[in-house]
Amino acid sequence: MKNILRKSAVALVAAFLFISCGKNQAVKNEMFAPMAKSMKMSARADSAMNMMQEMAFEDSAELSSEPEQTSQDRKLVYTGNLTIEVSNLAESKSSVESWVKKFGGYISDSSENTSSIRITAKIPSGSFSQAMQECGKIGKLKSKNINSSDVTEQFYDLDTRLSTRKVLLERLKKYLSEAKDMQDMLKIETKINDVTSELERMQGQMNRLKSQIDYSTIYVTAELPVNQNESGFVMPDTNSQLRQFFANILNFFVKFIFTALYIVIFGVPSVLFLMLLYWLGFGKVGLLRKLFARIRK
Repeated sequence: MKNILRKSAVALVAAFLFISCGKNQAVKNEMFAPMAKSMKMSARADSAMNMMQEMAFEDSAELSSEPEQTSQDRKLVYTGNLTIEVSNLAESKSSVESWVKKFGGYISDSSENTSSIRITAKIPSGSFSQAMQECGKIGKLKSKNINSSDVTEQFYDLDTRLSTRKVLLERLKKYLSEAKDMQDMLKIETKINDVTSELERMQGQMNRLKSQIDYSTIYVTAELPVNQNESGFVMPDTNSQLRQFFANILNFFVKFIFTALYIVIFGVPSVLFLMLLYWLGFGKVGLLRKLFARIRK
């Protein structure tokens, strides 16, 4: 009977301990489940924070895998400078405007004074060469300069970075929709704002670069002949005459100084040498004088 009671007591204790362990485990699971979920979301947020660095390596890999594309589709920016002599500024301005419209371009900036006008024209890059060839119709061409810049690498680098930032932004938005913890949401929103700002800045750079590639820039300077106004009156070049006057005065003093130096350097020693000869021959020493006196005797 005692053995039966002992076995019953042991069984009850074992059952109690088993039930207690099960309850504790359930309690632990209930307590740590939100924490585990929060840690999982935090890990995903941290993953999003580090994604920029990973995408930088992806940019380099994608750029290195596209050498054939960049070599086939070069991106060039053309710039031209024209200096033209004209007889009438108003007519030349109208001629420049017609010349620009002929090639589908537009004038982005212009300025003028009494003797010249300066115009900045934007011409489609496909018509740049032809436009530069026909510029002589505006007036007498005095100078022409053409320059081209290769921006292929810059263009494709910026294009690739824009694409990767857009992908990153979509992933961050997805993480934000799945986030439950307030701290994680704040981190992801901050990162979204940073990426959005960077994306807008890079898109602005791309728009400006595309504009430079699509439209070449030609700087046109149309000017009247020297010392002439639109009525044909030749104005006296007082500045040149004044500069010439002072140049003559300066030249006179320079010549005077050099003459005085010649006299001092060569004239004075010559005079001293002649005085020495006279002193030896006819002065106190009187060598020649004594010689002539002996000859006479």
